[in-house]
Amino acid sequence: MAVKFVDLDDSYKPKTSTKDIIVDVIIGDGQVGSYSIFLGRNFISSDAPANIGKKKNVLGKNTIVTVTIVDVLKQTNWTSMTVTVTEGGTETVYGPYKALAENHLDTVIYSLKLVNQ
Repeated sequence: MAVKFVDLDDSYKPKTSTKDIIVDVIIGDGQVGSYSIFLGRNFISSDAPANIGKKKNVLGKNTIVTVTIVDVLKQTNWTSMTVTVTEGGTETVYGPYKALAENHLDTVIYSLKLVNQ
């Protein structure tokens, strides 16, 4: 069983100074997996939405989201992940990012680096 790596880069600009920034992940295409969220080198959350703080906490740091998906469906080898950043009433969506697992039961690992500006 093979492993495929998908490296992604994007940026996020906080919208307010007073609202918490929440990062969440959706694993799609009927596949199963797990994810972790980091702010810089600090682990924040695993398999649950992460409160990474307010604007002053994130500026100049990277938010790193890693997602590991094992292809379990015999009908398709497509995998996908979507990252949602919510701040107050504003939602920013990254993705869905899609990748094909070459063979059934292969693993796809996504890594999204969000540069907080």
